[in-house]
Amino acid sequence: MGIFKKLLVVVGAMGLTIGSASAQVPGAGSPKLGSLEDEGFRGAVFLSPSLDRTVTPASGKQATPASDAVQQADHVEGQQPPPVKVDVFDPEATPRLEDFVFGPGTAPLSWRVWGGAEVLLGTGRPVKVVPVVTTGPAAAGLLSAGAIGQPGTEALFGGRKMLGDWRGGLRAEGGLWFDPAHTTGVAARFYSLYSTSEQLVGAGNGTNVVNVPQFVSIAGVVVQVPAYVGFPGLTTGTVSTTAQTMFAGGDLNVRHVLQQESRWRVSALAGYRQLYLSDELGAEFKVSGTIPPITAVIGGADNIRTRNSFYGPNVGLLASTVRGRWTLEGQAGLALGVSVSELDFNRNRILSVTGLPPAPFALTNVRDPMTYFGTVAEGGVRLAFRVTEHAKLTFGYTGLYWGNVRRAQEQLALSPGLTGTTTYYFAHMLSWGAEFRY
Repeated sequence: MGIFKKLLVVVGAMGLTIGSASAQVPGAGSPKLGSLEDEGFRGAVFLSPSLDRTVTPASGKQATPASDAVQQADHVEGQQPPPVKVDVFDPEATPRLEDFVFGPGTAPLSWRVWGGAEVLLGTGRPVKVVPVVTTGPAAAGLLSAGAIGQPGTEALFGGRKMLGDWRGGLRAEGGLWFDPAHTTGVAARFYSLYSTSEQLVGAGNGTNVVNVPQFVSIAGVVVQVPAYVGFPGLTTGTVSTTAQTMFAGGDLNVRHVLQQESRWRVSALAGYRQLYLSDELGAEFKVSGTIPPITAVIGGADNIRTRNSFYGPNVGLLASTVRGRWTLEGQAGLALGVSVSELDFNRNRILSVTGLPPAPFALTNVRDPMTYFGTVAEGGVRLAFRVTEHAKLTFGYTGLYWGNVRRAQEQLALSPGLTGTTTYYFAHMLSWGAEFRY
């Protein structure tokens, strides 16, 4: 029985060789001799696992193994086997993880680059502003109409939280890998919420009550004194106020992969972070009253501005997971450093009376720089959908906390001076955009 099996092996190998040779002879008049494969036999059907598949003829030269002969018969001379298409959207089907992340390259590179831009829709912690401009019933009388704390008084500007509306912004990011395996790289980001403001322009026409409350200290007692921009039959005038804020930041981090598998990756971040927060509160008014033949005019302006800057080292983690074309990323970071806060406060009052030169009074010019210990914490998630091998669309959320800042709007109090207090800032940012990798 063993001899019969060996004979079948030899015959099968010779048949494959003859069939392949016959297929390569052009213009043969006789019918082409078929191989075992043409007759419906494929592979080592008759081979015993215990037998060597290499046939050695009497000439002593080693013949082609039967399995190789079958493979040679599968392809006609001059034709290449069809290329194997790799699904770059499936991390388990790609030979290297970086091919899935960045798409297959045409040539090996020592590094790869990426970059993207996102539109932001964000909001910052609102500020509580004391009543800057008020109104009230004229029947309350002088010194009481429009005075803070009196019945019927309403705030026309201030008296509530302000500058907490959602507004637009921009975030841009770019980076590069230092090695072909994409384990170590560097990334830089810049982000900003555009400036937002609230304003009021009002006037007293002699029939309404418009008051700009003033607070002065008399013998150590704080007294509220009205500046009636408008009071029926007594004064007329104008008033304008504004409150404004702007936030921006950025960081530069080295990124190193701590652990990765086919569908997830965890990286460590270490670098430098910088933030900037600017706030401003301003008010100008002009009061005019006439008792013939004398006309008196009082003009005043208050302006408070703060600029906070954070500088410090930053550490964090970045984790991502992949499912098909979808990628989910999570990032958390902590920075400890210094918050440099600059405060400028300017106040002036000018009295002009008919026949007399203007007389300035209540002039104040304060510049107060301070440095505090600063803490910044950030966390966020981002969902991405890959539309091509090198581009994906992104949507996410980022929350950022910053401790020890001074905000101009909260420096003004119901007192002659400033509060000098510190507070915190918190920003919520929704983002959507595109990212490109090469």
